[in-house]
Amino acid sequence: MYKLLIVDDEFSTRNGLKLCMNWADYGIEVAGEAENGKKGLELAGRLKPHIVLTDVKMPGMDGIEMVHRIKADFPDTKIVFISGYDDIDYLKSAMKMDAVDYILKPVNLEELTMVIEKIMKLSKQEASRKDMLQRMNDKLKESIPLLREKFLIQLIRDGSIDQTTAEKRAEFLELNLPYNAAYCALIIRIDNFRTVFEHISEQNMQLISFSIQNICQEIVEARVSGYIFEHQRGEYVLILKLPELEGEEMIFPLVSDLMDHLNGFLSRMMKISLTIGVGGTIEELGRLAESYQMAAEAIERRLFLGKNQVLTFDALADQKNVDYRRITERIEALASMLKTGAIDPVFLQLDALFGELRESEGIGYGDCQRVCLQVMLVTSQFLSEFGIPLDDDRNERESEAWQRLMKLETLDEMQLHLQHYLTRVCSFIEKRAQRKAPDVITAIIRIIQEQFPGNLTIADIASQVYLAKTYICMLFKQETGETINEYMTRVRMEKAKELLANSEDKLADICTAIGYSEPSYFTKQFRKHAGLNPSEYRDIHRRAME
Repeated sequence: MYKLLIVDDEFSTRNGLKLCMNWADYGIEVAGEAENGKKGLELAGRLKPHIVLTDVKMPGMDGIEMVHRIKADFPDTKIVFISGYDDIDYLKSAMKMDAVDYILKPVNLEELTMVIEKIMKLSKQEASRKDMLQRMNDKLKESIPLLREKFLIQLIRDGSIDQTTAEKRAEFLELNLPYNAAYCALIIRIDNFRTVFEHISEQNMQLISFSIQNICQEIVEARVSGYIFEHQRGEYVLILKLPELEGEEMIFPLVSDLMDHLNGFLSRMMKISLTIGVGGTIEELGRLAESYQMAAEAIERRLFLGKNQVLTFDALADQKNVDYRRITERIEALASMLKTGAIDPVFLQLDALFGELRESEGIGYGDCQRVCLQVMLVTSQFLSEFGIPLDDDRNERESEAWQRLMKLETLDEMQLHLQHYLTRVCSFIEKRAQRKAPDVITAIIRIIQEQFPGNLTIADIASQVYLAKTYICMLFKQETGETINEYMTRVRMEKAKELLANSEDKLADICTAIGYSEPSYFTKQFRKHAGLNPSEYRDIHRRAME
């Protein structure tokens, strides 16, 4: 119920106001009445009324003074002034008191009803607004952990956050992060997290994440001050606020303690290991992104140095000195070796390629991953040229090999993976070649013998045996000792000899019959093959027959 206080120096007015309306219909109770401003003020202090109906002009303390004091203590109280026609000056002052409305004496019931309905409408709107604000504040409080994490992520990503903004947000989020202080960022990353998380439930993943953050927070709070949060799956960022004196000296004992406790916990859980990257110390909160970037570059050195250890930022490692031309040459040489199907030469080229990667100062994880993908790509292209049908079992294994590569984190792992992959590929090529070579050669010979009179090309032959030109050329040479063009020329020349010896056809007709369009070119080829030009060969053969 809303509480109503009536203040008027006339009893009849007070009584009339109490009785003229059924206040309960509006959810209002008449909580009290007073005959002057002083008593009205005292009563308001006790009752804390929602609505005050008061006369403007009263002896002692008038209604204006009373309302001024009531509003000071209860600003949400709704005020309605009652005045006579001769109280206009008072009324002008009264309306400056943020009153809802005013009513002239004698009070008109219809007018009073309209004013009360207006008050109730305002009261309900305010109650709804307060309820909404309360719900929003409750949600805001629930969101504080998320807002803190969002702010911490902004600190490590945004290198231009200004002091005023940083201090205001830190204060609002109740974070002990003064702007002018020494800080250091650490990155804690689970090794092979992509593979690790494939085999555990979401519940266990959340348990591991919670435990890592809890262990780190306890160790940090026991030594310095700082905050940890999960930046992305498998990666946690620890922001250390260092003491003014000997702050840097505390970092590595703390990191060593973190490594021991975290590895101890993870090895008991699932034999998981982790790597910690340590960033450099910076002197103000707004530069925290610099320290984080150094930690990120430090942990990337895991590519060369291995996992399950503490890695620090090395300024020299940032110097790029990568000879991509030599790396490309190594890949091309490896692709060339694949044609033999012999694993030893392929491994030698793979060793040389990874030797180039290890000697390339500052090459990044993404670059090394792309080089390995390129090796797999040229291998896949070669296999396609080899004529493997799309529904072959090899494709499934190849897809798995590509996916596996994307999850590896060190050069040693990448090289070992490619060795296993190329071993399978070379074995497959060798078996495939042994199985298909006789059939392919037979088909090529048949096509040449049947179609040589036409304008037959190697591309035509390749399309008919469903293999690449480069492959059938290599295979034919390996199996027969001569190239396809040499064999086709030999077939044409033998046919030309037969026609020259046993027919009266003109040379131009013989030239066309065996697939040549230019007689001069035919004559040149025939002389190279038989040691004589076509006319000489025909004359000699005729004399021998006579």
